[in-house]
Amino acid sequence: MSTNLGAIQGLGLSMVYGFVKQTGGHVKIYSEVGQGTTIRMYLPRSSGQEDVQVAIIDGPVEGGPETILVTEDDEGVRATVVEMLQELGYRVLKAPDASAALTILESGMPIDMLFTDVVMPGPLKSAELARKAKERLPSIAVLFTSAYTENSIVHGGRLDPGVQLLSKPYTREALARKIRHLLNNEKQVALSAEKSENIDPDPRDNTGDASSEQAASRRVLLVEDNALIRMSDADMLADLGYEVLEAESAEEGLQILEQAGVEILVTDLGLPVMSGEELAREVRRRWPHIGIVFATGMNEAPSLEDGPAAVLLRKPHGPDELKTALDAVLPLT
Repeated sequence: MSTNLGAIQGLGLSMVYGFVKQTGGHVKIYSEVGQGTTIRMYLPRSSGQEDVQVAIIDGPVEGGPETILVTEDDEGVRATVVEMLQELGYRVLKAPDASAALTILESGMPIDMLFTDVVMPGPLKSAELARKAKERLPSIAVLFTSAYTENSIVHGGRLDPGVQLLSKPYTREALARKIRHLLNNEKQVALSAEKSENIDPDPRDNTGDASSEQAASRRVLLVEDNALIRMSDADMLADLGYEVLEAESAEEGLQILEQAGVEILVTDLGLPVMSGEELAREVRRRWPHIGIVFATGMNEAPSLEDGPAAVLLRKPHGPDELKTALDAVLPLT
């Protein structure tokens, strides 16, 4: 509780008191000479659902041929990241600070992803670097990394809400999956933009398609935080004959599910706050009859312990891949 007799008093008890009071509880201390001290902490009982331990995907990782710009001021960390990415097949450019990274971005060299530490030395900060990168290369994917949590970074004003963050320390597998997911997500955005520019004025005739007749009575909840991808996927679902409900977050999706009957959930994995995997587990617990499709840039879908397996829909995808995934989950609903 404190240091040696006569020394400065420690902070143990004050920290305990502060923690307990913040949680709505209280502390009782009883001391008796020659017997010792008893401390009892009383904390409010929680009636919420116990957190479910999420299974980590440990399958093979996947790289690619894209070009990634790594911005990291720590030379040792930078060298390690560059080596890992090169082993995955990526072409890697490197910069020790944001200003050097901006020079590379302005060189006209094709770059698919900016991977930058949040805290960078110099006058140009990482958030501003990301904005400038998007101005020059609108299709570039941006991934931040930091030893701080996403909540502390966003609440501290260093980054905007909804950014993609990989927390340090991270494994080679976590790095590979996060990068592949974001790169594939950007490809899906590009496909969605292309589709919106080339809308067929004559919608396809699905009246003779047996699976479309089956789809006509099905309602799909589409959960996707990227507005362009969500709009494109909703159009494809409607073209396939489904009734579509849309949500941009897992929390909004749960609110819809509480009010409307749904047969199929199509969800992105990389949702803000509550992830697509957490959403799927909650849906499986509360509505086990709903079929689940994971639309993701990753090469594997999380496994759900109870009920039928979820179906993987990889990004980028078109209407044919979407139809195949829905056909696979329809018999399960």
